[in-house]
Amino acid sequence: MVVAAKSGNLVAAMPANSCMPVSHDPPLFAVSIKTTAKTARVINESQKFSVNWIGFSERKIINLMTQSNDSPDKLASLQIPYFQVFDTPVLSRAVGYAVCEAISTQPTGDHELIIAKVLGAMATLDFDQNWKFEEYQPILYLGSSFRNPYGRMVRK
Repeated sequence: MVVAAKSGNLVAAMPANSCMPVSHDPPLFAVSIKTTAKTARVINESQKFSVNWIGFSERKIINLMTQSNDSPDKLASLQIPYFQVFDTPVLSRAVGYAVCEAISTQPTGDHELIIAKVLGAMATLDFDQNWKFEEYQPILYLGSSFRNPYGRMVRK
């Protein structure tokens, strides 16, 4: 997943692995972000962000996102196309996204937990309550290397 936000002319984005729905009624989403991250500052200024689900075929986007970048528009400087929904950047290559408005922020050590209401969401046409994982291979874990979730597990 990639979290993206915009405040004025400043566009920030970062990979995130700590995002989850926390309520269906009303629809609420939570994201955990390091307090010193530029993206956290931009979210705190704008009170809005997007969560973008990226398929395994687009894993290079995640790799680019890990690079520090002093550009006012990180996505444009990395040549990652995006559009805006509710004045919030959304990655053009995302297979799904949710645009959220922060309603609460809770410090949690070196991170902050941001609870947000979902303003809008979209998913690709192969989504019907769940993605067909045979076609869409999400990046489920980011460790020292990317792993295809349908790769073969080797037993010793």
